[in-house]
Amino acid sequence: MRSFIKASLAATLLFGCASTVYAQDNAPRTLAPRTLSPVGQAPTVVPSVTPVPVKTISGGINVQSLDQVNKEALGVLSGSKAFASTMWSGTNRPFVENLLETLPARPSAPYLRILQRRLLLSAAQPPQGVSAQKSLLSIRAAKLAEMGQTNDVISLIKSAPQNERNNDLAILETEALLLNNKISDACSLASSNFSANQDTFWVKTMAFCRMLAKQNDQAMLSLSLLQDSGDNDPVYYDLMNSLNAGERGHVKSLPAAKPLELALISASKAILSKEVRASDDPNMLSLLTKAGDIYAIQKAVEANLASVDFLRETFKRIKFSDKELADALSSAQSLEPLKAQALLYQVSAKPNQLAVIRTETISLALDLAKKNGTFFSIARLYRPMISNLARSIDLLWFAPKAMRALLAAGDWESAKAWFLMLRNAAFTDVQAAKSWTDVRPLAVFAGFDVAPQAVNQALAGWWKAQAETPQSFARANRLFSVADGLGLVVSDQLWLSLMQGPKLAMGQAPKAGIWLKMNKAAMAGRLGETVLLALHGLGHEKTANMDSNYLRDALFALRSVGLERDARAVAVETSLQAGF
Repeated sequence: MRSFIKASLAATLLFGCASTVYAQDNAPRTLAPRTLSPVGQAPTVVPSVTPVPVKTISGGINVQSLDQVNKEALGVLSGSKAFASTMWSGTNRPFVENLLETLPARPSAPYLRILQRRLLLSAAQPPQGVSAQKSLLSIRAAKLAEMGQTNDVISLIKSAPQNERNNDLAILETEALLLNNKISDACSLASSNFSANQDTFWVKTMAFCRMLAKQNDQAMLSLSLLQDSGDNDPVYYDLMNSLNAGERGHVKSLPAAKPLELALISASKAILSKEVRASDDPNMLSLLTKAGDIYAIQKAVEANLASVDFLRETFKRIKFSDKELADALSSAQSLEPLKAQALLYQVSAKPNQLAVIRTETISLALDLAKKNGTFFSIARLYRPMISNLARSIDLLWFAPKAMRALLAAGDWESAKAWFLMLRNAAFTDVQAAKSWTDVRPLAVFAGFDVAPQAVNQALAGWWKAQAETPQSFARANRLFSVADGLGLVVSDQLWLSLMQGPKLAMGQAPKAGIWLKMNKAAMAGRLGETVLLALHGLGHEKTANMDSNYLRDALFALRSVGLERDARAVAVETSLQAGF
């Protein structure tokens, strides 16, 4: 069975907690500021960073004339949000199918998730070659489901004509409906497919639907027949038995949660073990996020799987003593990480809070987040506050942190404003000059300062300020490699300084063949194949440990197929992950 879900079930059924509406905040985005629902607004779906219009072929995607349309070419992205419809030109189909199926379910960085969604949602003519049993549309939909993108799954499947939706697509759509809590629609679809196809999935789903409809005898008869035939699915049967008995289910282990199991967990108000609740699987994360599990919320927001509003509302509900609120900077140091973040957020978000207090609490929050691996989610949490701060000479000390946080949150325009303030002050302020030197390479990667002379000054100035340690040589190697991958000129003198330094250990390289094939695809201009291989090389493990030479080649490859802005976004994000 597939392991590819995103829970979207009512949290009140699971833990009896007040539910917050779950939103997918990971649409392909521009570098413009985010648009989020105001705090305190009635529960609603939080809009994506850049709303993605859902269009079918008949709705305007210009792939080819309708009489020539191949259902596998369908997609729901168009215009600048989509990759070219010819992106698979020159690529072998079996090769693409295999790599699509093995893409990471949890890309290692937020922007890599965006790139992966664009690849899977773009309308494009299929690659040439003999097709396997599954259609390319089914493979794409299955991977989106595995990533937890249930709305994408439904939209992509609905772009296909009704008479061309096979059993695989029908199962995927039913599972997505279950996970979006559209139980009636899911059961209706299951009923229409059950009579024509005796796939075990339909039998199990119909049994679940009958149980919900109080047709317990029919449901249990189906289960008995399934078990007699040798079907082995202990979690499903245990939860169905609990539902039949009107008892809460218990789940001790769930290595690969299925949509039907999550629907049963919700329906039976199942109690989950600590092991199950610690899962990083997108489906379980979303289920726990809606249930108000603060640890799951943090992980889901960090991965760009859930809206930052979940984190904001959760932090606001945590109670603190008057003493803790009065001395948040000191109190936060002794609290466990997430509770410390909640305390700092409450103090920062206080209406009419003094700028000096707000920046001090945000500064500590960002420091703690960097230490605990939650920098991107905390940066997104504070983006509105930082963007709205009145920049002044009194806040020069805060400018580097503000810039990094805004870059991580995708608000590059506001980040640039803080950088320019720091640059202007650097001519007369010694500390500002040091801070400017430290963040200047990031500004170069983001495109704030790309004149050849400025690039050389930025890299040389940063390197001059570093102590000569093995660690600094490794960091310099990464920095210079990223710059080279972006097509920026790194002087011979800088490379020479590394050549004369200590021998450096290689970082983590991708699996055999990925590196070489990516470079070849980029040289040949094969866009889809290049992006697919770059996602495999970068997306399975944290990029902070990635080999600098591979990272350089991945950026160069993206630029070679016309993805300049995407390469810059990956360069900035991976640099922030590495602690720059």
